[in-house]
Amino acid sequence: MRLGDTLLAESEKPLIVHEPGYPPRYYFPRGDVRMDALAASRSSTTCPHKGTAEYFHLNSDGADGRDIAWSYPSPYLSVAEISGFIAFYDDVPGIAIG
Repeated sequence: MRLGDTLLAESEKPLIVHEPGYPPRYYFPRGDVRMDALAASRSSTTCPHKGTAEYFHLNSDGADGRDIAWSYPSPYLSVAEISGFIAFYDDVPGIAIG
C-alpha cells in the first residue's frame, strides 16, 4: 500500500474483507504497517457488523488531517480476525494497492 512515493504497508498476509455494497478492503497486520507514517485521528465510527473503528491520518508536516486508514481495536466476535489489522481507503488520491 502506497500513498505517492510513501510505502504505508506491505504484507504477505493481508485479510481481504468483502461486504455487500463496498469494494473489497485489504486489512494489513499492524506489524506490517508503517505506524511512524500515521497518526491517530480524533475520528471514530460505529459499524453495526464490526464495532467501533479508530482512524489514522498521515503523520507529516503537510498532512491535511484526512482520515486515510482505520482499525477495529475490539471488533465484534463475529469478525474478531480483523483485530490488530489496519485498512486503507483506496479512493484517496495517490493511494495504490500493490
